[in-house]
Amino acid sequence: MKAYVNGIELSYHIYGSGEPLVLLHGNGQSHGALKRQIDFFRKRYQVIAVDSRGHGKSELGFRPLDFQVMALDILCLLDFLKIDTYRVIGYSDGGIIALEMAIYQPKRQKQMVVIGTNYEANQIKWWANIFSVVGYFFASLLTPLSFFFRRIKAQMGLMIFYPHIKEEELANISAPMLAIVGEYDVISRADTKKMVDSVQRGEMAVIHNGTHFLIRQKPRELHDIIASFFDKDVT
Repeated sequence: MKAYVNGIELSYHIYGSGEPLVLLHGNGQSHGALKRQIDFFRKRYQVIAVDSRGHGKSELGFRPLDFQVMALDILCLLDFLKIDTYRVIGYSDGGIIALEMAIYQPKRQKQMVVIGTNYEANQIKWWANIFSVVGYFFASLLTPLSFFFRRIKAQMGLMIFYPHIKEEELANISAPMLAIVGEYDVISRADTKKMVDSVQRGEMAVIHNGTHFLIRQKPRELHDIIASFFDKDVT
């Protein structure tokens, strides 16, 4: 399905029924990367799986790609679907979008789970960012040849130059937040702890031997932790 929101056509899929749960994928992916999460959570929630702007079947548009405009895309989609409050699971870059959504409209978000998520561009370990820098360089050279490379350049640019969320902005997030990070993630536990301590109601879970790819590496453990968090009273 597609909706024209915030100046672009945004692709989304709805699975299951119940309370709304938004699923947001990582950089360079589409909603299909979260198939395991869709299959698990659709049994209890109305899962809204979105292809972020410039990813999957969603349009890139002509505005510079950043997480703030991507967050507005999702909030506009929720308006389109007439959804007032929601839960959200954001993986990697999807977690950054979820943070921005909560900063824009803190009272609308019921609970948030972010997985392997940073709030400052320099929090990705340098050795993990080499691929992004190389990809951005070559995509910049090839952009005049194909729209495909314009998308790749925009996606790589997100990882290199964004986000820049201030801790004072995180302090405005009032919904309970769970930040999950792998023991060997490219996002450090120390930076994840800073993020958790900055929001009003945050907690953190570290998955033993986990990497940045928890959604595929340890889905059962991941799902159990998230389901337990969602079962908590949020009044």
